[in-house]
Amino acid sequence: MDSVELIDFVPDFEQAVGRVAETGERVRITEGGEPARVLVSAAELAELEHFAQRAGDYGMPRTRPRPTDERWRPFGPEEQGPYTRFVHSDGVRMTFVRDREVVAELKSAAEFEWVEERARLGRQSYMPPKQRAAFEEFLARQPPVGDGIAWIAGSWLEDEPFPVLDFVKGRTPEDVALAYGADPRDIAEGLLLHEVREMDRRDGTEEFMRVIAFGEAGEWTWLGYLSDDHGGRLSPPPAEQIKLVSCAPKGMYHFAYLSDGAYQNPFPTEDHVAPARDGWEVNWYTPGEMPFVPDAPLGFLNPHIRRAEEVTLWNDPAELFFAGLERAFGLALPKQGITEGKVRCARLLTPG
Repeated sequence: MDSVELIDFVPDFEQAVGRVAETGERVRITEGGEPARVLVSAAELAELEHFAQRAGDYGMPRTRPRPTDERWRPFGPEEQGPYTRFVHSDGVRMTFVRDREVVAELKSAAEFEWVEERARLGRQSYMPPKQRAAFEEFLARQPPVGDGIAWIAGSWLEDEPFPVLDFVKGRTPEDVALAYGADPRDIAEGLLLHEVREMDRRDGTEEFMRVIAFGEAGEWTWLGYLSDDHGGRLSPPPAEQIKLVSCAPKGMYHFAYLSDGAYQNPFPTEDHVAPARDGWEVNWYTPGEMPFVPDAPLGFLNPHIRRAEEVTLWNDPAELFFAGLERAFGLALPKQGITEGKVRCARLLTPG
């Protein structure tokens, strides 16, 4: 990256801007030999800004540096050769135009470093379409974690043992159960599911009707309960959340996936149009057919579900769909623990 002193660049910017416009290379603007500003092509800056806006916090300040220079505030634009310079109100940033097209931008060194670092972080989760497709295919071939969740699909269709299954990433089981209205005393005492069942048989109560079971498997907290009315709102929303709701009397089996609290629509939507909150029913899935439009937000699930059709021994559509979910997300439920009632639970304080 070439460099030029600010005192030389201000009165004669044509050469430096021309180099950036023709080669795309950056030019460092120094002041007293120290880095002060960076002249960068408009195309490169647009790409950096794109990814910088998509980066998380990662411990970085969200507010970009905005230095000012009271010495440099010309009133109008200045032309040199084919280029026109527009100085921003802060006296530091400059925009260079040729034939009514922006070709280069001048940023302070501090601001450019901030943008470049955030862009680097934002790119970490980005893959070009072909690379993403290959990666999804690779993931789809990975075996399920532990017991997976396909084993529970058959009884879930009959609302047993829990009509509602929630999976939450990034929160502890205790925190999520409390947010859903669980009794803190039951959590503190380590109440187990079989103890509630035995209490009901012994005392003729119906405590099981207001129980929420919970645990942890891999990166996920799982919860099972009897009524969707119990579902709590987590604040801030978790990074990922999956909800499966069975209503056997109505033949409705709802699936929803949320990312950072935003419902991921199963159908593609037009730009600048709020996504419709269309539900998706597990019983809409037909083995052998892609359940989601490829370019929809849920299209990434297709290879995982197709792979489950190829390599598993499940036959029922719900079981195959669940097998696809366990491969896509790494979902699991403890089969023996749930069957024998040796999983933790708590009674809900406000039964639905």
